[in-house]
Amino acid sequence: MPQGSTRISAPLSNLAVQYKNNEFIAGQVLKDVMVSNESDIYYVYANNFRVPFTERANGAAAAMVTFAYSTSSYIVKEHALKDVITDRDRANTETPLNLDRDATENLTDTIMRRMEIEAHKLLFTTTTWANNAELSTTALSWCGITTTALPTQNVLSATSKILAAAGKKANTMVISWNVFAGLKENPNLFDRIKYAERAIVTEDLLKALFDMQNVYVGSAVYDSATEGLTESKGFIWGDDALVAYFEPMPGLKKASAAVNFRVGWKGNPYRVKKWREEEIEGDYIEVQTMCAPRAVATACGYFFKSVAIK
Repeated sequence: MPQGSTRISAPLSNLAVQYKNNEFIAGQVLKDVMVSNESDIYYVYANNFRVPFTERANGAAAAMVTFAYSTSSYIVKEHALKDVITDRDRANTETPLNLDRDATENLTDTIMRRMEIEAHKLLFTTTTWANNAELSTTALSWCGITTTALPTQNVLSATSKILAAAGKKANTMVISWNVFAGLKENPNLFDRIKYAERAIVTEDLLKALFDMQNVYVGSAVYDSATEGLTESKGFIWGDDALVAYFEPMPGLKKASAAVNFRVGWKGNPYRVKKWREEEIEGDYIEVQTMCAPRAVATACGYFFKSVAIK
């Protein structure tokens, strides 16, 4: 098959890096840790609460301290999709270059949606975390209209357990759209805000109510049906919630609930390739990324399952 030379498109690569979809939260929750190797070990954080004697005599050497870590391994997965723009496509548009931009953004959006699903599988799973609670009854559900649903008390309890177990105060709350919508109807929350200037439950208001630096609402939708079958749409993030400590600037030896190990290309998390194929009289555009989301400090998270039951 006749094929032109493949080249890396710097403008399209930058476009992929800059692309944003406000419904996606995985990239905000799971901060990137850039790595050079596609597979390697990483440190799993352990509690380091023992305080050694730190004073030293004049001229003496500093005391040696050993931090407790175990190790695990990551293997990044490459995610790539391509699209084709034919000469006829270009001939039938007044702005041919916009087709390259649109293809790049559509491909990036689809890959990001996959990243959203992978993040959900990691973060909203009971086996990931040291602490879990299931509130799958109407009386306990955060989204119920009963006064026995106590989300602020549940979150405070989770925050205390994380602090006691990991020495880190939870700074992030991740909830699905279903949970967010249900919290707007929770009578206990409404009772707390009814005298506020705007008695409306928003993400910023939830930050104040739950004492969190970040509240992320996952509102992305996906079709879980096999291609060709009747569509089955639903929210990626389901009916659950997570309270956790995520390090704002993660590193290989910093405690954080989870991170995203990523191999980049000259520092860029995405790369876009473009090439010509004369047989089909068209140009291919391919978007690539390589990453591996991993939990690194399971004591830093508290998972609430089925909190959107009504």
